[in-house]
Amino acid sequence: MNTRPRDPRAIRLGAIAWIASVQFFVAQFVAQSAWTTPFSLARNYISDLGNTACGPFPPDSGMYVCSPWHAAMNASFVAIGVTVVSGAALIRNAFRHARLSPWGLALVALGGFGFVLVGLFPENVHFPPHRLGATLNFICGNLGQVVVGASMLSSRHGQRWAGYSIASGVVGSIATALFASRHDLGLGLGGMERLAAYPLPLWTIAVGIVLGRQARLLASRSEREHHAELGG
Repeated sequence: MNTRPRDPRAIRLGAIAWIASVQFFVAQFVAQSAWTTPFSLARNYISDLGNTACGPFPPDSGMYVCSPWHAAMNASFVAIGVTVVSGAALIRNAFRHARLSPWGLALVALGGFGFVLVGLFPENVHFPPHRLGATLNFICGNLGQVVVGASMLSSRHGQRWAGYSIASGVVGSIATALFASRHDLGLGLGGMERLAAYPLPLWTIAVGIVLGRQARLLASRSEREHHAELGG
């Protein structure tokens, strides 16, 4: 990953936005810990944490859903969507040598927008836009990682991250296909959904940490060069 020296501040802000994806995992832990009925990572969907009612869901199923902290979870969905989208816009210069990167980051941003829809339209309130949001997140978010990774393959310094990005997106994409076809491979549908959903936020956290360090180094270097020019 190479950053453009003239704009390290924007890249650093974007990196911070992506690192903030960690709140998504914290929110899930807090929301599920508030359940008074059993919560299963294998059987319950992530969206059950944002369900605003108490009762069987889906209505014709034997799954009882009751999430006291649903408002916090839905706020977390919206928050991670906003930070993923804004981060993708702010860090675009970090991939300036990679021709495919704008397309990959656009897909990642669409995945982030999917998070927003999931939070604004809980599964039991308005399911069609909720399902659209989940679809955007799973398909676009994972495909975006693959495209960003492919764009870095020709970079000598970015090949390791290219491999990670492609692998992360491929795992998420395969999990999405298995989840959509209701094949859980023993993980439960809730477990398979998490395998489809988690690669994107984990990827944004990892990439955000690396870009944040690079942007800080660039800012320090630019400041030293500026002082040297003034002194000269």
